[in-house]
Amino acid sequence: MKATYELTRADLAAFIEFHQRTSPAARRQKVGYLVVAFCALMILPAGILTTTDKSVLETAIDIWPLLLGPILFGIFAIPYIRWRTRQMSNRLLSEGQNKEFYVKCELEAGDDSLTETRPSGSTIRNWTSVERIVTTRSHLFVYTSSIEAYVVPRRAFSTESEFNTFVDAITERSGVEGQACG
Repeated sequence: MKATYELTRADLAAFIEFHQRTSPAARRQKVGYLVVAFCALMILPAGILTTTDKSVLETAIDIWPLLLGPILFGIFAIPYIRWRTRQMSNRLLSEGQNKEFYVKCELEAGDDSLTETRPSGSTIRNWTSVERIVTTRSHLFVYTSSIEAYVVPRRAFSTESEFNTFVDAITERSGVEGQACG
């Protein structure tokens, strides 16, 4: 069973974005940054609120511009991080010439292995190297390590049935249960 497709920068950007969004390590790092930044923004307002002789509500009304920063940060931080991740992914994927990277690919689910063929050569992986299989609305990601995956766009298949048959073959041969993600 084979899938033939043109691998594009957009496909790889979709993988990077998905991985950054779902990786436990990446999520922990983002949460850590957000907590530190939010706490830094709250130091001055919290200090004023706890050391004033006025009521907390009166003081909060008096210092509302200082409280606006943490509130706006809470609203805009996550969308900003997602936007920056997409922007950085596209920049990284645009570096260099990448002559043999964005080309026609073929991924074959053979009996004993998974084989990717490009004009520059072939890569063969035993089924035991498959760690995770993820389907999204636009791609199939066959992880062969915690940070590396074969990226197969759904457009490689003429029907949803063909796509599902290919995913089922990889799932069956690798013994790894697939997961569907929005």
